[in-house]
Amino acid sequence: MGKRGKVHELDAKRKERVTEILREVEAAQVQKVRPKEILKRVSSYLEQDPSLTIPFIEGLAGVPTPQTAQLLLEMSSKTKEKGTIKAIKRTLYRLRQKGVQWKERPSQEKPVLRPPKPGEPQGYLGAMDSTGSRIVVIARPRPLGGVRGYFSILNDLEGIQRLELSDFTKKGFKKFIESSLCSAEFPVVEAPGGYCVYLLKEASELSQNLGNPLPQGFKDADRGLQDVKWDGPVPLIYLYIKEEEVKDRVRLLKESGNLHRIPPFSFWFLDPVEVRKYADAITEAEESRIVLTPQQKDARLSSIYMQALQELFPEKQRLRWKRRLEEMAYILWKLGKEEEAKKALCAAVDLSTPFNPIEPNPFIWNLLIKSIYSLMESYYEKRKKEQDTSVIVTP
Repeated sequence: MGKRGKVHELDAKRKERVTEILREVEAAQVQKVRPKEILKRVSSYLEQDPSLTIPFIEGLAGVPTPQTAQLLLEMSSKTKEKGTIKAIKRTLYRLRQKGVQWKERPSQEKPVLRPPKPGEPQGYLGAMDSTGSRIVVIARPRPLGGVRGYFSILNDLEGIQRLELSDFTKKGFKKFIESSLCSAEFPVVEAPGGYCVYLLKEASELSQNLGNPLPQGFKDADRGLQDVKWDGPVPLIYLYIKEEEVKDRVRLLKESGNLHRIPPFSFWFLDPVEVRKYADAITEAEESRIVLTPQQKDARLSSIYMQALQELFPEKQRLRWKRRLEEMAYILWKLGKEEEAKKALCAAVDLSTPFNPIEPNPFIWNLLIKSIYSLMESYYEKRKKEQDTSVIVTP
């Protein structure tokens, strides 16, 4: 969806919400509810979404009654926001043009309409697994104390897999992060809240494009985080390591294959279903009764590996793994593993272009090899077990 389409969709949602509030005001007036009581209800809605304030005030021109004028006067007495006051004056002028009359009575009450601005959010990013899933958590201080936590699991193939909203004390939230989320295999690190909100919105767009329903709490999350913007680089790692620092660095690229020795990369494997046909082909080549020279056998295996690279990593998939490595580079950098972060980022940058047929990307190459041989090892263990159980021991 383009930027203009998003704006139109957001405006449509706001108009719909404003219309709902205006209908509630009209119904309350019919029931002879006092303007002060109506304002209490309206204020709770506007506190949840301050962007509705001006459209709501302007919409009151379509409810030309003395009670509406009194409602606007009550609002005027309870705010010091210049834009809000100007909108109230314009709407009162329009009501007067429509023949509405009311008694002016200034209020001395202190402003209460404008809600305190929520604090800036803090973010937390989890390491990705090989399926493209990761934990993303956003914590936003609440005006009256405590923290509202937005816990999500995002996937770069499916969008939002899980989303939960919970309120914590600051101490309780810290304990939640440390005891419930962090692990040695898949660590969670701090990140700018704006970037985490960006990731959540990016995943929501992916879900919608795929036709997947958004989680039940997404509307509340979107409303609570709509004012948070991210103007930095995407992915985040480029805020700390520039592409020029790692691009075409032969040593870093070569050593990126060794990242599979450390978590979470040591737990990364390609989907066994996708790898199986190549594992079967290598098994067949290894067990072939046809006598091949070592050179012929190596050529046959190399052909299978290159076929697997080309078929498993077309451009779209190659760029997806590029993004995964970029996101993981930030996790490594945040953990103090700057050299490993540069290796991951170097491998990611290398994936911008097609594989070199002579020396393909070392990280992806090792990922492919270990995935194939892990599957082959499972096959051999299963076959050995079957052979052992089928042996009949005779006295």
